[in-house]
Amino acid sequence: MLEVIERPAADRGAMPDTELLGEYEETRREIARHEARSAWLLGEIDRRRCYEPYGYLSTVAYVADRTGDSHQVAAGRLRTARALADMPTTAAAFADGDIGTARVRRLIHARETSPDAFIKDEPGLVEKARSLDAQSFTGEVEMWRRSVTRQITADEERKWFERRRLSIRDTFDGMIELDALLDPVSGETIMTAIQSLAGPANRDRLDDRTPTQRRVDALTEICRHHLDSGAAPWVGGQKPHLNVIVDVDTLHEGVRSRTEIGQGRVIGLSTMEFFACDAAVCRLVMDGPARVLDLGRRVRTATPAQLEALAIRDGGCVVPGCGRPPDWCDAHHKLPWVEGGLTDIDEMCLLCRPHHLALHLGLLDLPLLE
Repeated sequence: MLEVIERPAADRGAMPDTELLGEYEETRREIARHEARSAWLLGEIDRRRCYEPYGYLSTVAYVADRTGDSHQVAAGRLRTARALADMPTTAAAFADGDIGTARVRRLIHARETSPDAFIKDEPGLVEKARSLDAQSFTGEVEMWRRSVTRQITADEERKWFERRRLSIRDTFDGMIELDALLDPVSGETIMTAIQSLAGPANRDRLDDRTPTQRRVDALTEICRHHLDSGAAPWVGGQKPHLNVIVDVDTLHEGVRSRTEIGQGRVIGLSTMEFFACDAAVCRLVMDGPARVLDLGRRVRTATPAQLEALAIRDGGCVVPGCGRPPDWCDAHHKLPWVEGGLTDIDEMCLLCRPHHLALHLGLLDLPLLE
């Protein structure tokens, strides 16, 4: 069992630096050893199917029910356990606490590129996992993968293509989770597109987003640009669009009532104000949850002429150092439209989508817009 020692605050403060560093490092090694033990146990459970007498139909179902892990996390643990059964050098280093879960998963990913080549090169790759820092190790694994892919057969390429998948699911806390496995062509295409908007060359001095947040914003911009381009196929007689459902008292009085997006996902008041700033608003008067009394026309967005004028005046996102072009920007009302802001050139400016949303959420302070 992993022994956790809770030291009194006075004892923690009195620990010599060398002891503090040593205990932390040993704790991390101990965690790795227990993770390795857990993976071995799960592999044996899966092999023996010893959960069946208790009514479980799969290993994943057993893990999810008995540990509280989601089915996605349980499936990930099972993939690791199954892979380690054919990776003896990796499993041994994991069991000794020499490498942690993240590096084990990186090695498993490498093995999936070419299991036959991995058998021969596993000892060398594991040694790199022991000795290199995270960035250098990732680079070494990627170089190995690329060298191996030059020898990939047509059959292996077809298998990669057939394994491609993208899952989208709601989480318990209102977020949306993506889980993807991409073939090389799809993966490189998506990575290149995202990097074009999220890379270091696009950073500005006010941008404190993490790399993962920048990638989310880049993917959102790419999808939004596609929907706005007019190239998306029509569905049900209209172009694809986002529906934002807001009760009228929320718009006019700031009362917290229904604010939903898409298929009933709840959003906050700040996000609603963001959408109201540069979205087409369609009046839909309801009598109860099902009966439509009146469907009004779309109103109050910036006209094409106004957008062209803003593009000429602002040249793109007005946040210093941003540089995103007008096509990637929204027309932002300096005084929110829901508070009486006017759709006039002098009362609007261009903001790219990430900066626009950040401003409405109170994460960005731009005195020049006041």
